[in-house]
Amino acid sequence: MNEATPRREPATGVPRQRTAIVPPPRRLSFADPHRCGIVLGHDPGHVLIARVWAHQIARTTPNAAFPLVAVASELVTNAHRHTRSGDPGGAVTVVVERRRHVLILTVTDNGPRPGPTIPVPRIEEGGDPLRGGGFGLRIVDALASYWDWSGSAGGPLTVRVLLERDVAPGLLAVV
Repeated sequence: MNEATPRREPATGVPRQRTAIVPPPRRLSFADPHRCGIVLGHDPGHVLIARVWAHQIARTTPNAAFPLVAVASELVTNAHRHTRSGDPGGAVTVVVERRRHVLILTVTDNGPRPGPTIPVPRIEEGGDPLRGGGFGLRIVDALASYWDWSGSAGGPLTVRVLLERDVAPGLLAVV
């Protein structure tokens, strides 16, 4: 054997197991070509990654992609602010399913932070419009045809949003 050729270790017949998990962000693969997903980390900069990713997978014009981009951004931000997904080592999973006339967006967090109450997605009534923040779910509600959430007490929570496809929202109309 040539000195420049590295020696190979004999095969033991046992496959090597992967020990390292690729840190977020990372894309998810699905058998269904109409589904795509991404896992984002706890870094607030990953909200921008969610926006760029949502725009790319919308496969449409910027105006038509706006509802998907805005809703994904708001839900990832909420997961970072209100759940363990925002803690070191936390993650948020975002999945989009493209159907003929709608996009179905699901965002799953790591569950609530320890505390006396378990937060759930809800729109606060009578909010002060001059106060900063707190309008994420109002934006989701305004852009979505339908939205809901599912999860169990203390466990991960998934928000599901149905968005009409290729319909620019009326609030973007510029006169």
